[in-house]
Amino acid sequence: MIKILAASAALALAAGSAMASPSANATAVVRTGDLNIADPADQQRLQKRLETAALEVCGAQRDSARMVKIAIKRSDCFHETLAQATTQVRTSMAVR
Repeated sequence: MIKILAASAALALAAGSAMASPSANATAVVRTGDLNIADPADQQRLQKRLETAALEVCGAQRDSARMVKIAIKRSDCFHETLAQATTQVRTSMAVR
């Protein structure tokens, strides 16, 4: 079983994002210890967790309106944050 990131991957907000955020240093923790990255279902779970964390980092809250979440998903902040998180995960996988 291949495990990525023993504890978590931190998502850092990319500077110069289009959406306002609480802080230029906003972060979210994505737990991965329960995932087997070799399993396609767990790969989808990880992707969903990364997307949810990117939404939160870029200003959405769990109870945000659907339209707010859609707008954030279209933002540079979301795309840059998700890309950065994906790179972090790939780097962690290569190290393990």
